[in-house]
Amino acid sequence: MTISLLKYISDVKSEIKFWTNEITFYINEIKLSNDRIDLYLNRSNDVIQQNKLKDFKQLNEKIIKRINDVLAEIDVFDDSLLSVNNNTIVTDETFEKYSYFKEKLDGIANEYMALKDKFVRFSISSL
Repeated sequence: MTISLLKYISDVKSEIKFWTNEITFYINEIKLSNDRIDLYLNRSNDVIQQNKLKDFKQLNEKIIKRINDVLAEIDVFDDSLLSVNNNTIVTDETFEKYSYFKEKLDGIANEYMALKDKFVRFSISSL
């Protein structure tokens, strides 16, 4: 393997580790958001507001499930792309898997940020 390819793979692996840390932060934010939603649900809101809050909570739970699925995939993935003796052959499948993880985590982060934005807008305008 060339040094530049090793460097690129190392950078991608570092980025995946960064994203898993970032995603863990999002999980904690989602849990806090769900706690906030529960507080709002305990207030006397109209039916439309309560249904909207329940929808936000369900979407939060779906995002957490997707996050956990991807993190489980990353944990199971055979991380043998870089070996100590540098004799590992880079297969297309292994190389594509790193890109897949990065794209998947990036997509989840974007989805979460969009949902968070909608929830903040809803809570400001309706609650």
